[in-house]
Amino acid sequence: MSAKRCEACGMPMTHQSQHGNGDADYPYCIYCTDSAGNLKPRSEIREGMIHYVMKSENCQRPQAEAEVDKQLNTLPAWQMTG
Repeated sequence: MSAKRCEACGMPMTHQSQHGNGDADYPYCIYCTDSAGNLKPRSEIREGMIHYVMKSENCQRPQAEAEVDKQLNTLPAWQMTG
């Protein structure tokens, strides 16, 4: 079984426990959902991702923001129209 990726942040979800509501078919990870399994606001997810990138890639905030914004713009959760 291949890992699904969170449709809001791109994180690989290899275990059912990594899905927002514990359902392996749910498209969002535990970091992008609240305790009820609802998708958090994009701004909140973006901020968490920026901090993660700064720490994991040892880079400054402007670089992390650019990387995160580029990634967020490709993900299904943020491809809403109208």
